[in-house]
Amino acid sequence: MTETEELKLIVAYDRSRNECAVVKHNQTQQEVDGFLEQWSRHLRPDSSFLVLAQAQRHGTEDALKCRACRDTVMRSAHIEPKPNFKRREK
Repeated sequence: MTETEELKLIVAYDRSRNECAVVKHNQTQQEVDGFLEQWSRHLRPDSSFLVLAQAQRHGTEDALKCRACRDTVMRSAHIEPKPNFKRREK
């Protein structure tokens, strides 16, 4: 990753339940593209992935527990009404 490359976070969003879960953070565009190519076809019909810009690298190892990512989703995803966060089962 270069110093100027923007980081991204990937959020799984279920419209029918108005729930989301942060799936990955600290990702380059190339990593995002690979993830979406691999996993998008496995989504349920009312679900999608959202990709949001990340202002800085988040130190939390586990994206599911990252408070900064959840804050970014609430500010930047433009989902109304505000979604509930669900922790995905591993």
